[in-house]
Amino acid sequence: MRLRPYAEEDRDLTAQLERDAEVMRHLGGAAPAGRAERVHERRLERRGEEWYRTILAGPDDTPVGVVAVFRTMWEGRDIHELGIMLLPGRALRHGLGAAAVRLVVEEVRAARTVREIHAFIGADNRAAAMVARRTGFRDTGPCALDYEGEPIHCNHWVLPLETGEPAVGE
Repeated sequence: MRLRPYAEEDRDLTAQLERDAEVMRHLGGAAPAGRAERVHERRLERRGEEWYRTILAGPDDTPVGVVAVFRTMWEGRDIHELGIMLLPGRALRHGLGAAAVRLVVEEVRAARTVREIHAFIGADNRAAAMVARRTGFRDTGPCALDYEGEPIHCNHWVLPLETGEPAVGE
């Protein structure tokens, strides 16, 4: 498994992820027409200032998901949020989620411009909570927010980066 910068060629991958009911079940459900295209364009526009990475797996480097650390507003302040989506059947196989999170966090840590990374994980998304825990995030409790206009009940996880502690999960 490896990561590469998100690119124009990832348009179909984003459409698959955003339109898949299973992938999106913790984020308000499958995307309506047009949302996947907007998400793709936004990722391309923010490539230089945020960490959008395509997850490649297998001997042929098949794109299987997207992991990102991006800027967002939360409770009136600018924060950096972690997001990850994997195609169905890839979520737990071979620890791809945790491995992808570790790699993108190391990129962010190396940039030395981010103090902490936040993750907002659906309250009933046990697999994502397990990845967060395994990669060093701390659950700070429940919160409510929206994803692309869809309300979700989640838990707020935080990973401090300024402490100089070892890479997540090590």
